[in-house]
Amino acid sequence: MALKTPPSRRWRRWLIGGVVAVVVLGVGGPFLYTRLVESNNPPPLSVSTPETAPAPAPAPAPGPAPGPAPSASLDGTWTVASGSQAGYRVNQNVAGQTATTVGRTKAVTGSATVSGGQLTAGTVSVNLAKLVTNEAERDEHVRDGILETDQFPTAVFTLTQPAPLGTTTPGQVTQVPAIGKLTIHGVTKPATVKLAVRQSGGTLSVQGTTSIALADYGIEPPTTIAPTGQIEFLLQLTQA
Repeated sequence: MALKTPPSRRWRRWLIGGVVAVVVLGVGGPFLYTRLVESNNPPPLSVSTPETAPAPAPAPAPGPAPGPAPSASLDGTWTVASGSQAGYRVNQNVAGQTATTVGRTKAVTGSATVSGGQLTAGTVSVNLAKLVTNEAERDEHVRDGILETDQFPTAVFTLTQPAPLGTTTPGQVTQVPAIGKLTIHGVTKPATVKLAVRQSGGTLSVQGTTSIALADYGIEPPTTIAPTGQIEFLLQLTQA
């Protein structure tokens, strides 16, 4: 004859099982979130590595060794073209687990002027209402509750001092700091953006990054969000 488990023991097993489930969800849930959701974030923006040109056909007779590629003048007006993008990268704490959130948009406009080997003028404007991450619900909260894009729809960086570029060899990456002012959330502050510039054919690729303190721009994120974030952009410019 089978023995029946007393109701009090069954109740204790259910209680213990419930506590274990809560603990597993409380500890494992954030871990899975950071590994499965935030692990799909895109990598930092960068100028692409130039493609390797095909090997030339063998010459009938040996000739002098080829010299370096000719330098190219960048002088002129350049306009932001298709393929450009911008966004942010910020850390957050999810129940003790650190995760990075990345938002991106292709709604970017702007132009740059190069004269005498110097970047003499430049403006980049980003439509913040078009920023997206890998979570639609979070995107809505960022737009409406943090960036308040209904009142402050754009972020703008404007160059205020010339930045030396010189002449560059096509495919070569030139690093240069760009000093200017950054406007976000209706607040304008001085900012220095680290630029990486590379010319390939008729396109000028410019990657830029700068870090900001959110409070400096009147942005009040949840306490789970780090107080600083990174602004990044990758511009594909063509001569006007």
